[in-house]
Amino acid sequence: MSSTTTQALADRELVAAAQGGDTLALHALVVEVRKVAYRYSRSRLATYAGGLEVAEDVTQEICLAVVDVLPRYEDNGAPFVALVFAIASNKVADAQRRYARSPLHLVDELPEQVETALDPEQQVLARSDVDAALELLERLPARTALVIRLRAEGRSADEVGELVGMSANAVRVTQHRGLSKLRQLVAASVDHSERFADRRVAA
Repeated sequence: MSSTTTQALADRELVAAAQGGDTLALHALVVEVRKVAYRYSRSRLATYAGGLEVAEDVTQEICLAVVDVLPRYEDNGAPFVALVFAIASNKVADAQRRYARSPLHLVDELPEQVETALDPEQQVLARSDVDAALELLERLPARTALVIRLRAEGRSADEVGELVGMSANAVRVTQHRGLSKLRQLVAASVDHSERFADRRVAA
């Protein structure tokens, strides 16, 4: 995300003006939201069949959701972009679940390494695992789930902290507690315990 976009979405006056019905402010805000939403959606959906087109649709859904929630948005000190990422995370997760329910639409758009490619049955199982992981994340508090998602994308604690309005140390603590809770949820379910038996959730 560019510094210009970060500054625009951190502009409390712009957000307040958009909330107040200023058409130009609302347009400017949505333009920046669209940039963030599309980059995020594309990064999460590009490896699916038709993923880039789906990312466009999801971006539109995110923008509409942001506009819908804007009148009820309360500035509690966290950057406005944190709200955008929270909505984007949910919309992308919905899209991934739709793919999981339609495994034939999974893509093979990976480097041509035939020897390591997943066969159709393995693809279905992989998508099932993703669906199960997303379901577990939804049981966590929204900000905790968002922190884990962003960290899983390779973002530093400092970057995540800037996005969600937390210190880098608070991000690490939230991540650690969230992963501990995920381990407890896995251990409490026979299905999840068996599914993730050969995996280790690292803090």
